[in-house]
Amino acid sequence: MSKSLGTLLFAGMLAMAGGPAFAEPVSLSDALARGQEMSPRIATAKAELKAAEGRAVQAGVRPNPEVSVEVENFSGTGPYRTFRSTETTVSVAQPFELGGKRRARKEVAAAERDYARIALRRAEADLAYDIVVAHAGLRAAEERADLARKGLARAVELARIAETLVDVGRDPPLTKLRADALLAEARAEALRTMSELLNARQRLALLIGSDDGELSAEIGDMPMPPALPADAQSLDERLAAAERDAASARVRLAQAEGVPDVTASGGVRRFRESNDTAFLVSLSIPLPVFNRNRGNIHAASAEGDAAEARLAQSRLDTRYSRREAELLLAAANERLTALSGAGLFQANEAARVAEIGYQQGKFTLIELIDAQEAQTGANLKLIEAQFDRARALAALGRANAQ
Repeated sequence: MSKSLGTLLFAGMLAMAGGPAFAEPVSLSDALARGQEMSPRIATAKAELKAAEGRAVQAGVRPNPEVSVEVENFSGTGPYRTFRSTETTVSVAQPFELGGKRRARKEVAAAERDYARIALRRAEADLAYDIVVAHAGLRAAEERADLARKGLARAVELARIAETLVDVGRDPPLTKLRADALLAEARAEALRTMSELLNARQRLALLIGSDDGELSAEIGDMPMPPALPADAQSLDERLAAAERDAASARVRLAQAEGVPDVTASGGVRRFRESNDTAFLVSLSIPLPVFNRNRGNIHAASAEGDAAEARLAQSRLDTRYSRREAELLLAAANERLTALSGAGLFQANEAARVAEIGYQQGKFTLIELIDAQEAQTGANLKLIEAQFDRARALAALGRANAQ
């Protein structure tokens, strides 16, 4: 760690030691709302949906007619040197798409629009998961930092008491050395937890678009995700199904594009020399000798097979992720219940009694250190259990998102 960074962390730790330095805590619901509003990934997904909607509108447009003007038989030789023998033709040509191309284009565009809509919902669910975990992570980091701050305060007081006892000859000099070592460990732990707190604060701030340097997470219970039927499709399944539907529509479009189009035209020709007029009609159609779009049809079919396989894999992943989240949540609930009961109270009470007893000469320094380490360990395990439960709830909410 650089000297400047260590100084910054130590300054932050000292500020914490003087009392709460957090700004107004942000609730989970506020963090979710701000994240959905400010997130670049949501803005990207919304823009992609608008683009897909624009393509869906454009897909139903028919080809434009073409107007042409032709002037013949002028600036030549003999009677064609002037414009007296010119022939002027004005015609209109209209392409006619055959094979269901327009319908196939509309189906592809509609499928891609549905895909973009589900992709937006998935982006929102992914962001919500990240914010829930980041919010819970910040709360856990705050609690660990607060625990380290209290441990540092105890270590400072313990070092003072040990120095006094050594000076009056009640304890050997080794006691002072052990207390000083414990103080150094407490300072290092305070710096480490402060660094974790700064990282957790920055992560949540980035997710919700906040520039609050003292961002804090409000304490509150996370809601239980709603239960879904066993056969309910996840967002990932719906997205994979939309991708498969789009791939199937592209196969039909590729097949339609293999059918040649017809262009019909009609016009009027004026013969200037005689001032006569005549009508003309033409019909043109490409001969599918070399290009029948077989390569694109084959590629679209293969992409459809791949999309079908991804849908099958998504179904397997959904069943696994939901079951895993349910098991993790059940385990976290059991662990939280076990750690927040009588064991935590006993560890806190033992540390309190050991500190009083040490000051009165009834316990040794080692006994006091053991009691304090047991108290710290019990509280850290409770913090981790709360964080694990929050992550399990977030994972279950993501798996059940609709």
